[in-house]
Amino acid sequence: MSKKTELIDGLQVSHFKPDHHGHRGRLLNRYIRGGIDSLQDYEILELLLTYVIPRKDTKPLAKTLLERYGTIGAVINAPLEELHSFKGLKERSASLFPFMRDAMSYCLNENFIEKPVVTHRKDVEKYLRFNFGYRSEEYVAVIFLDNANHVLNSEIMSEGTVNHCVVYPRNIINRALRCGAAAFILAHNHPSGKVDPSEEDWKVTERLFTVGKLLEVPLLDHVIISQKEIISLRELRRWPK
Repeated sequence: MSKKTELIDGLQVSHFKPDHHGHRGRLLNRYIRGGIDSLQDYEILELLLTYVIPRKDTKPLAKTLLERYGTIGAVINAPLEELHSFKGLKERSASLFPFMRDAMSYCLNENFIEKPVVTHRKDVEKYLRFNFGYRSEEYVAVIFLDNANHVLNSEIMSEGTVNHCVVYPRNIINRALRCGAAAFILAHNHPSGKVDPSEEDWKVTERLFTVGKLLEVPLLDHVIISQKEIISLRELRRWPK
């Protein structure tokens, strides 16, 4: 805020008005005129933080967050308790990022559900990467589909350490049957960054494929994702026939 003082009836009166010409104003104007591509990564975070941290320079905090997590997506997906540990991020300001993540996830779900067909890796890549791609621990997620391959639900079925995640095919099939799914897509992450399927990945795929086929709830794909890559096992030669 900027302050303007004028003399009225012999008294000095101060008027506060938005500082459109200060650093925040210039940053906002640059975005309005040039879009998000006109901002550097730390400036995107900096501008976001101005909406929840008034009257304080948010640039140092934005740079600190980016140095800690590496990408804007990783900051948005950071656990709330970790964000609370940063100096300058109180409950309201720290909650901005998980709220953005959930709001964007909600929008992605809306778009995802509206898709007429969801069978290919490209159909689910953005959805999986945004929702699960930045987790530091391994997880297994399943996307349940109806007869027209619309998404009925998606959820994490199992979580583990960075190197191990237990998968129970029975739980996945039971969940598919309970929600009335006609098919499903399996997905899990490799926090190491490598997306090459392991022998265990193939064994789980083969078991789920066999059981799903018998119960007429087929496994359509098994997708492995990391922060930078994604691979579809269905596109590989070993995919069960």
